[in-house]
Amino acid sequence: MKHVTILLIAVFFSACSSFTGRIVEEPPELLDKAAIIEVNNLISTIRLKNRNLKTFKGIGKITFWEEDKKSIASGIAWVGSDPDMIRIAILNISGQPLLSLANDGQWFYFLSHTDNNFYKKRSSYSNLKKAIQIPIKPVEIVSLLAGRIPLYEYHAANIIRNKEQGYVIVLKKRSGNVIQKIYLNEDKKDIKKIELFDGNEKLLYFVVIDSLQKINKYHVPLKLSVSSDNGNGFKIDVYKYWTDVSVNTSMFVLTPQ
Repeated sequence: MKHVTILLIAVFFSACSSFTGRIVEEPPELLDKAAIIEVNNLISTIRLKNRNLKTFKGIGKITFWEEDKKSIASGIAWVGSDPDMIRIAILNISGQPLLSLANDGQWFYFLSHTDNNFYKKRSSYSNLKKAIQIPIKPVEIVSLLAGRIPLYEYHAANIIRNKEQGYVIVLKKRSGNVIQKIYLNEDKKDIKKIELFDGNEKLLYFVVIDSLQKINKYHVPLKLSVSSDNGNGFKIDVYKYWTDVSVNTSMFVLTPQ
């Protein structure tokens, strides 16, 4: 177990080490009025998904990987509160926490329970690049675990046919640079994948939504994976999921032991 703990910590603090799984797209065509209405309606539907799901928790398995290195699997437990409060524990074989991550809306926290290594930073400046080499923000993790997707601010939206399957919503900044792509299935009802970019069209990370499950009235993740161009990524397999759970703000604050 000590060896597993060392491996997990190494994954969280290793230096940046590319398969992106991108689907080939057809060239975009000039949008007509009907297409503009359609893409705006689709985005509105995406925004409204699970909007009444305010709190949730779950347990499962998380698998980390790095380019050319062996993957590491461990237990995971989480509790979240919309829009940006989250607490995640990486568990050992006995179910005890090895590592904890939390965000209370103002501060982002990291705590290693094995050596009491503690880290705290303002949420507005934080993402998980230092921890897992993927620049995903806490608020974006909340969205994904709640069965939603992050939506970046954009100036123009387009929808194009995908050569392999389904459709792609392409969001662009005023500069014309792509900021996000949302991959839909053939009937445009399910999101299969998203890609998020910085202002220079450099891929930040992509998410593949392998499958969903219905819990009460919500469709929430059963399996999803998050990857970056540098070969790092993680996959979450959800074993149990609870909606509309009771939370308090102290759950999302970590302190040194």
